[in-house]
Amino acid sequence: MPGTTNTAQSVLDFCGRHAWALIAAFFVVFAALPLLGLESGYNMTVLIQLFIFALLALSWDLVGGQTGYPSFGNMAFFGVGAYTTAILVKDFGVSFPPALLVAGLLSVLFAVVIGLIVLRLRGGYFAIGTLGILLAATQIARNLEVTGGASGKILLETPSDTTFYYVFLGLLVAEVAVTYYLTSTRFGYVLNTIRDDETKATAMGTNTTYYKTVAWVLAALFTGCTGGAWSLFNTFVDPMTAFNTAWNVELIAMALVGGAGTVAGPVIGAFALRLAMLQIDTYFTGWQLVVLGAVVILTVVRLPDGVVGTLRERASAMEYYEYGGGAAGDEMGLDDDADGSDTTATGGRTTGSDT
Repeated sequence: MPGTTNTAQSVLDFCGRHAWALIAAFFVVFAALPLLGLESGYNMTVLIQLFIFALLALSWDLVGGQTGYPSFGNMAFFGVGAYTTAILVKDFGVSFPPALLVAGLLSVLFAVVIGLIVLRLRGGYFAIGTLGILLAATQIARNLEVTGGASGKILLETPSDTTFYYVFLGLLVAEVAVTYYLTSTRFGYVLNTIRDDETKATAMGTNTTYYKTVAWVLAALFTGCTGGAWSLFNTFVDPMTAFNTAWNVELIAMALVGGAGTVAGPVIGAFALRLAMLQIDTYFTGWQLVVLGAVVILTVVRLPDGVVGTLRERASAMEYYEYGGGAAGDEMGLDDDADGSDTTATGGRTTGSDT
């Protein structure tokens, strides 16, 4: 399907050239909705949920997609942020903004401490280690008096839905901007190198511990701030919701569906999958996790690189073959041998298909 692939390539090129303008447009469009008549209620709640899951999926992707460390414990940061804000607001009378700031800082501190342990692990061991952290955090919250134990905490006086709408939107735009900037610099390239082959990256003299720790801390910061705002928006927090393992699986699925290792992929996956889950919950209550599992299986089998990643690969492949199989930057895709023969006749394989 050359036409479809060329269109995909054109769209990807356009997005790459105008990324900052698209980020600004995203913010402006959604920021204008309350001013154009969007009121507190179901529609605003749905949009807030989309922002929340996009934040969580993109935060996970910093570690799981960009760096290649599949974390199953990101919701631990969410829970730390949620409980920090809830305790400060309800028990100490702290206002929302400073409480949210402290929630983010404590999540970062928590990430640094556990990072000293789990970031020494790799692959499946890292995944199991982070899952263990999440389960341990859940149990600790159930047994502490300050958290309200298993009963949790009820928060009655909270800001308006419109306030939360702008808080989550602002956090999402900030995270998208920060992630896009970092992934387009040496920092992002090093993260991808760690993902592809950390041993070789270390052998080349790269301080991989520094880079993956920074990615880990950034993920904790945005996840913790999201949890901190969510606890007041939800007006209730308990161990099972603050450290929600089902959400942890869902946000990973969102990143995979959209395209792990990309900036737009996790956001697109979060919006699409969350809307689908809401519809399933409305018409087929109780089947959400079944559908989620099926989506994950189909994605891994049919679209291992997600929607964005697959479109990018197919568009790049089409561009490659449009130049006779040669590198896209070579003039007319031709590479003549010394005897004057044209390597295009053999599909251009002499140029290297891994370019």
